[in-house]
Amino acid sequence: MNKLRDKTHIILIILILAFLGTIVFEWGMDYLGMRGGQVTELGSVNGQEIKYTDYESQVNFAIDQQRQQTGEDPDENLIKMIRDQVWDQMVTQILAEQEIKRLGITVTNQEILNWVYNSPQTLPDPIKQNFVDSTGQFNMSVYQQALATKTPEIQKFWAQVEEYLKQTLLSQKLQSVITGTVRVTEGEVMQKYKDDNIKASFDYVFLDANSVADAQVQVSDDEMKAYYDKHKDEFKRDESAKLRYVIFPDGATMDDTVSTEKQMRALIKDLKKLVPGDTLTYVPVNDNSLTKFTNVFSKPNEVSSEVAAFLFNAAKDSVSDVIFSSDGLHLVRLLETKEGTETFSNAQHILVNFGTDTNAAKQKADQIAQRLKSGEDFTKLAAENSDDAGNKFKGGDLGWFGKGAMVKEFEDAVLGATIGDIVGPVKTQFGYHIIRVKNRQSKEFKFADIKKTVKASNRTKDIARKKAEDFAFISAKGNIEEEAKKIGLQMVDVPGYVTKVGFIPGIGQNQTVTKFALTGEKGTISEPIKVQTGYAVYVITDKFPAGFYTFEETKVAQLPTLVKTEKKLEIVKQQATDLKSKINGNDLNSLKAVNSQIMIGKADTVTVTAPSPSIGPDFDFNNAVFKLQSGQVSEPIRTTKGYYIVAMKNISAFDQAKFQAEFNTLRESLVTQKKQTIVQDWIADLKEKAEIVDNRDKLYR
Repeated sequence: MNKLRDKTHIILIILILAFLGTIVFEWGMDYLGMRGGQVTELGSVNGQEIKYTDYESQVNFAIDQQRQQTGEDPDENLIKMIRDQVWDQMVTQILAEQEIKRLGITVTNQEILNWVYNSPQTLPDPIKQNFVDSTGQFNMSVYQQALATKTPEIQKFWAQVEEYLKQTLLSQKLQSVITGTVRVTEGEVMQKYKDDNIKASFDYVFLDANSVADAQVQVSDDEMKAYYDKHKDEFKRDESAKLRYVIFPDGATMDDTVSTEKQMRALIKDLKKLVPGDTLTYVPVNDNSLTKFTNVFSKPNEVSSEVAAFLFNAAKDSVSDVIFSSDGLHLVRLLETKEGTETFSNAQHILVNFGTDTNAAKQKADQIAQRLKSGEDFTKLAAENSDDAGNKFKGGDLGWFGKGAMVKEFEDAVLGATIGDIVGPVKTQFGYHIIRVKNRQSKEFKFADIKKTVKASNRTKDIARKKAEDFAFISAKGNIEEEAKKIGLQMVDVPGYVTKVGFIPGIGQNQTVTKFALTGEKGTISEPIKVQTGYAVYVITDKFPAGFYTFEETKVAQLPTLVKTEKKLEIVKQQATDLKSKINGNDLNSLKAVNSQIMIGKADTVTVTAPSPSIGPDFDFNNAVFKLQSGQVSEPIRTTKGYYIVAMKNISAFDQAKFQAEFNTLRESLVTQKKQTIVQDWIADLKEKAEIVDNRDKLYR
């Protein structure tokens, strides 16, 4: 019982977590004691208010959980995602509660008592796990003792359990109502078994529609119109809008960099006091750094090249100035150096891709190599010529790397070179490399590192928001395009159309933008809306009712590609039919005599649910292939990418005994999947029909 009393606060936390995560509906308990207080209407669901205090307490709880799991404060984007998740949970919770009330679903005290006293082994794990012994088995005597204990602390625990079980039973009953008609037929179970267990090995030839050049296919307006008329249902659209916007970035500025740099220099005295064996001296370092002091040796390839450069040249216990690195700002103290067992190289390179002309690429690489050997600056030539976009503006520096980190040809060239040598061109699968070996070492380092990234200050964000607010105010009285030009900003079109689905091309999920686009009139200018890179001001350039995209709207971007693809598929279908007629003895390899360049693919012991990685999941393909018999060659099989011809080598037989043995397990799995789908659809339908007021965009900017 002492153990139980000691763990009561933990039990309550577990109950909260479990309660917030209950199966589908995320039932919300008032464990945080935040009901009541200031009444601020953040939003409502069918007239039922969602209070700011309730919402904010759950958001803060989720943020604290995230912080405990990662050891870091979540950034703005993650906080926004957490806010959206909590909002969605609370809306779902209220809708479910409203449905429970409408349907008259109740739970009696006797039902809860029967569960607690008569079936404790079936209690939810968050409760049951508090009564297990050292072997993990449920301890009935400890459980019964807890039931008999009347201390206020234990009584409070059981009151929480009672409420939790009540909500769990309500959830189960509601789900039973929603999913009560779910049925899975024997045919569905058999198909699932076949998809998982029937294994096939086959050869195949693939004729890619993209192998047909665009120049071979001409598309007329009449053909596009015929395609549009035939496939009109594919061009349905919900109510939608077109937007343009201007962005006011709120990223870190030079002032923020200078401020962060000053903060780090103020920590030099704490870094000098750090003692590797004294954990108390770690605290100032750990509290101010994204990385924690580990008191272990690091290899050169485990740190940034800028930090490594300091470590290789530093004396024991020396402290660096602030180091600007690609992964942030560092303040480093070298504690100890030793010789390791592994050798690491530091090199820089210039990459010339093969492009469409390998000979021309080789000539360019030769010229660059000669210029370097003549004394020209490697950093300058890398910036001007390298096709490695990731490091061309860092002088082509690849940092430190050990054996096996690079492709063999590159590694062999580096290991065979003398420090300072210009090597190459070296040909690899990526192109031609001209390499300069900068250093080679086997040292390892123990060091303390205070690391920070530069973040935009509140002042920086406030300035960006204020600029956006002023711009929106002035634009609403004038012409937004002209106002943008006056301050040197570019208006940008949001790609595609904004619809109620919530995902906005080029922006992602942003409910505030969606709400503005669908509720405003054409020409309306938004207030500043917080987006990932700053504050955006939007203007609605067009509105469209639900219906169909017109032929004129689709003929420029969509229809030419769709019709060309259809024509290309017809061409490769004819090619596939011709090849099929030339196969001898049901052996695809006989086609080598027709065309020595033809590629024969192989798939070994694949199933519908575990397809060949080179083919991937494709319903039409699988539907045709898994009907073949061993030794049989398929007719040309159409997919979205092209046509296949398949020669079945071996396909396993249906095992009736194994099917019967797994029948119940498979059936239960399918029932669960169907129930999940039905519940998700049910929730989506409730949300679609509900009157949901979301005022978060007015409180969070």
